[in-house]
Amino acid sequence: MKSHLTFLTFILIAVMLAFPTAAYAHRPVWGEDAGVTKIENLSTSFAFYREFKTEKVHAYSFEGKTGQSLHAGIQIPAIKGLEAYSVSMAILGPGFPEVDEALLPPNHPENLGALIFPTETTSDFFESFTQTNYWGRQTADLTLPADGTYYILIWNPEGKPGKYIMDSGRAETFEPQDFFLFPIWWLRIRIYFGQGPYLALLSLSIVGVIAGLFIRRKRYIKE
Repeated sequence: MKSHLTFLTFILIAVMLAFPTAAYAHRPVWGEDAGVTKIENLSTSFAFYREFKTEKVHAYSFEGKTGQSLHAGIQIPAIKGLEAYSVSMAILGPGFPEVDEALLPPNHPENLGALIFPTETTSDFFESFTQTNYWGRQTADLTLPADGTYYILIWNPEGKPGKYIMDSGRAETFEPQDFFLFPIWWLRIRIYFGQGPYLALLSLSIVGVIAGLFIRRKRYIKE
């Protein structure tokens, strides 16, 4: 079994090498369904792969400084059934204007101003490393007005389940050890797109081919 996994990893690394633009992608993050997901820094380009199931809102937090740049964007994975899916985004923090709290999701952080970004259609995106497509939605590029803790809230106004990706930051930074994580990221993103059964079938096919070649080699040696 270990040899099979080793071979599959080798295949995935070969796929990664076939797409050198992998080095120019977001760092994927799979957040928790509950609680607040912390954004480590605002410069590194992260992509948070999330799914609404029963929860109503996803919250992210980060520490910001006056004059610091913030980029946050929303994409919807190009999956059948999500063609019209959308989410709303609000950024809350010190120095932002007051808004009607009825426009925000329930249980939001209080005593903070907010900027609200309703859904809109923007440019679609093709990620060459994983060969996956995304439907573009809203984008926020702004300068933070004050020091303090900020929150990004994502929710579907109608409470419908669905998937989305939030990206933050623009610096596409990777470490040498990430080379060994690329195959895992590739698998997880493909599974996120609902291709788990396909990957399982592919793995079985690869194992079948290996077993066939091994049996054929043994017969050849005996003859």
